[in-house]
Amino acid sequence: MARLSGAAVALAAALLVAGRAAPARADAEDDDEASAEKAAAEAAPGGDACIDEDVKADLFAKRKQRTSRDRLFQQTNRHELTAQGGYYVSDLFDGTYTAGAAYTYHMTEDLGVEASWMYTRLASAGGPELERTFAVLQNRPRSQNMFAADLIWAFTHAKMRLGGSITHFDVYLAAGGGLVDSVLAFGIAGNGGLGLKFFLGRMVALRFDVRDYVFREQLLSQTMIVNDLTTTLGLSVFFPRE
Repeated sequence: MARLSGAAVALAAALLVAGRAAPARADAEDDDEASAEKAAAEAAPGGDACIDEDVKADLFAKRKQRTSRDRLFQQTNRHELTAQGGYYVSDLFDGTYTAGAAYTYHMTEDLGVEASWMYTRLASAGGPELERTFAVLQNRPRSQNMFAADLIWAFTHAKMRLGGSITHFDVYLAAGGGLVDSVLAFGIAGNGGLGLKFFLGRMVALRFDVRDYVFREQLLSQTMIVNDLTTTLGLSVFFPRE
């Protein structure tokens, strides 16, 4: 009987301890759940902020696409070598061919400096005055060389659909001075003109130029100011490679 009473007392003590431990475990679980909810609440604003940043970046990218894009052909700090040829129209003589070369350094996308050389040959198909002139010029060279240093300003950068592809091009102005050397003229010459440049790739461009050269020319005993025009087509190579 004493053993039974001892066992009953031990069982009652165990139940009492278990009853106290159960609320403790429940309280611990409640605390863990509250901590998780608190962490989620604290993380929620950050998550919303991340979503907002993603949306903002997407909208900014779309806005950038609607505005002007970077040019596909870059000229800044690049060198351009051009071989060109075309037609020369003289005030005093007949039209004839011209050929030459140019070197251009592009300081920016809009501005560049250019040194050029053009060659032509004085020609005439007739006329008493010119015949007398050429009689004076017999056995003398009729070649004419023109050297120029110009400032190039590309005031328009544009593109157009040519065939099935998009072609980028520049429209530019040129102005400067130089020297003309021929049997009838030797001295300072001013020039100005307009040009188009079509970009065919990362290193190659096709250019079309019209230039007006103004200088003094002496024909027999008369000295006069002439405006000689050149219309040329050229092929340019740019370096270094992009």
